[in-house]
Amino acid sequence: MRLLQNFLLILGIIALLFLFVEIGASLGMTQHGSIPARIDHITAGPYHFTVSLYDDPARAGFTLPFAIAPQGATNGSWIYHVISLPLGSLQENGKIIMSGNRVATPITASVSPDPQRPGGIQGNAEITVQGRWNLQVVVDGPFGQQTFDVPVTATTLPAIPVWSGWAIGFVPVCGIIVFLLMLAGRKRQDRQGTLQMG
Repeated sequence: MRLLQNFLLILGIIALLFLFVEIGASLGMTQHGSIPARIDHITAGPYHFTVSLYDDPARAGFTLPFAIAPQGATNGSWIYHVISLPLGSLQENGKIIMSGNRVATPITASVSPDPQRPGGIQGNAEITVQGRWNLQVVVDGPFGQQTFDVPVTATTLPAIPVWSGWAIGFVPVCGIIVFLLMLAGRKRQDRQGTLQMG
């Protein structure tokens, strides 16, 4: 009985460690890496920008970390508005039907000033479903407002193997069986103790 309890304790600790690893991995996917996966040089009117994407292709269902920095003179005020825009046919309700009949909506990205690049920003764009997207950037700088698009392709994560899915699915079933066996063993010990005392 004691051995079984120790086994369940170790199993619980391992499950908790896997949970912490998963949380850490999910948080890490939303952070900017040190090296961009893709760098685009874009000209929009009088402006020249370097756009760094930290995932290429983007992963559907996760945020896409990015950074935008103006090239040349960076004096003056810079205001950015970034939207992740799915490519497809616009419906009356504001939703966009993408290829494969996937439905998505434009989402405003969260941005903040980039401390490493004067006049630049860093941010995270929501990419909700698989397919072709644009990061639509509206910049209001010293020479007026300009708009440009950065094409993005979003893919899904590969499916887990069938054998792995079954193994994960049986973990709760095994836990319930072990719990019931422990409960039956405890009741048997209680009955034997009662019979010996009586």
